[in-house]
Amino acid sequence: MKNGKKLVFGLLSIVLVALSACSNPQTEGQGTAPVKDNKNEKVELRATWSGTAGRHERTLKVIELFEKKYPNIKINAEYSGTDGFSDKLNTQIAGGNAPDLINVGGITDLVARGAALDITPYVTSKEINLDKFDPALLEPGKDNGKFYGISLGTNGIGLFYNADLIKKAGMEPPKDTLSWEEYEAYGKEVVKALGPGYYAFADQSRYSLYMNYFLRQTGKTIYKDGKAGFDKADVVRWYTMWDRMRSEGLLPTPEESATFTDLSVDTSIFPKGKTVFLMSWLNQLTAFQNGMKDELQITTLPSGGPGAKNGLWVHPSQFWTINKTSKHPKEAAMFINFFINDEEATKVLGSERGIPNSSAVRDMMKQTLNPTEKKFYAYFENYISKAGPKDQDLPNGTEFGNAVVSSSQKVYFKKATIDQAAQEVVDAFEKSVKK
Repeated sequence: MKNGKKLVFGLLSIVLVALSACSNPQTEGQGTAPVKDNKNEKVELRATWSGTAGRHERTLKVIELFEKKYPNIKINAEYSGTDGFSDKLNTQIAGGNAPDLINVGGITDLVARGAALDITPYVTSKEINLDKFDPALLEPGKDNGKFYGISLGTNGIGLFYNADLIKKAGMEPPKDTLSWEEYEAYGKEVVKALGPGYYAFADQSRYSLYMNYFLRQTGKTIYKDGKAGFDKADVVRWYTMWDRMRSEGLLPTPEESATFTDLSVDTSIFPKGKTVFLMSWLNQLTAFQNGMKDELQITTLPSGGPGAKNGLWVHPSQFWTINKTSKHPKEAAMFINFFINDEEATKVLGSERGIPNSSAVRDMMKQTLNPTEKKFYAYFENYISKAGPKDQDLPNGTEFGNAVVSSSQKVYFKKATIDQAAQEVVDAFEKSVKK
């Protein structure tokens, strides 16, 4: 994904791409099983993913449709919430017992650990048909020119807000040009109007995702060219901003923040109707709206102020990968193809994992969008016109992310100073890169 602007045309129009031959199918000894005809063989596959109850329901329905079309293939689903999913998967991989199909947010760690199968032969042979995918949207699933994952959608980050609470406060909705400082002032006003028990923002100081957006506004990033793209002072600025809002009563209490992770509707304080704003992945809008009675709207995240960079990026959302040790890689590839191309399956899935990368699927879906999805799509069309390319994935990124969560919690429970917590983040980064 070299240029974010190039994605505009790929995402807003039908692009028919003739994929050139990537590489010759590898032999079984090189890690990829040869394509063979298993039409009548009884096969069982294990598939794992994480997410909300809504995601589980949709995915299980698609599995049911797949098994109906291919009665010789049985898929055993293993799914859970986001919390703890990575740790469990890492344990399974280390023990040689990971599922055949693995749905993850990025391929970097799986490839680095030698756990992901090179699925290039299945793409080349059209077992996994990517003809309706914009080429730029395929790149994040590659490593050294080989396919290891297929992105299920394109995503971004936005600021959800409770429109009913803002009306209750007697205020106008926020403009889409507000800076961090202006949002802080807006938050003070809305909390004062609503009274005790209400908060302006969920405490999301603990997530490296949003810290990276903050860094990108100054031309920096967490990881670049094999080393840190930030320093301790940047983390201090990030934690200091959140600590100030915490002291002003704009954030939930430390105890509430520790209870609600805000990673999904199932673990967020936002649906309780006491918090006005939440930063989130755009595809989560439907799940949050379905999980609460108040009306939700979406707007741009806080800007860095005059002269700051945009900070936004277009993000590949969720990849299906195949375990390198799978005994049935062809059937696993068939499932991935069904998941991204079958008309009935894609209607079931909708935009829950992001806006579909297939132009044919997007055009079909535009005719059936519900009101919440229309908000999502309208916002995204503006989003991609401004967003830049995605940063490199940090090796052992999950471990680093957990360290940021831990250090931020120490700040709001007064177990560490901001300076000490920022140093922990820097140390965790170095450990992740060198591991």
